[in-house]
Amino acid sequence: MSYTTSGTDPSAPPTKLEDSARKDTVPFANDPPDGGLNAWLHVLGSFFLVFNTWGIINAFGAYQTYYASGELFTASSSSISWIGSIETCLLLVTGFVSGPFFDRGGLRVLLLSGCFLIVFGHMMLSICHTYWQVVLAQGVVIGLGTGCLFVPCVAILPQYFKSRLGLASGLAIGGSSIGGMHCCSANH
Repeated sequence: MSYTTSGTDPSAPPTKLEDSARKDTVPFANDPPDGGLNAWLHVLGSFFLVFNTWGIINAFGAYQTYYASGELFTASSSSISWIGSIETCLLLVTGFVSGPFFDRGGLRVLLLSGCFLIVFGHMMLSICHTYWQVVLAQGVVIGLGTGCLFVPCVAILPQYFKSRLGLASGLAIGGSSIGGMHCCSANH
């Protein structure tokens, strides 16, 4: 490493020493506000998005117990667990598409399509009578819907928090447990 000075020549590129000095004194133009009403409202919104994504996934044990009872269809526990596995897999894999879409400004489309798919999947789940219908309604449709909602709830918080990001993320992720408890209590 050489730390030569550029001297008086204005066309000479800045040296590493001059670059580091510039970076320390120039504040970032896009520093997150690290709080405020708008930021905490985004935490609340993320809480409800996590509530409706991982909360539904956390409640799958209640669904599996009902499906295993044989009232709706007859299938082995191994086959029934594929429903939850597909749902969870799609929640995570959909991020490969919804992440770049979110980065390009598609938040509103992701929220609308995710909410529609989750509601539509539950509506279709209510009229299912066979195993493959449940796989389609709950595994595929709800899985895709939760995948559309999960990326925005994780990606939006760093835009509003820097030093309090851990607190904000913790509060938002708390929606997962409460959503799981709510779905379990609604099933019984």
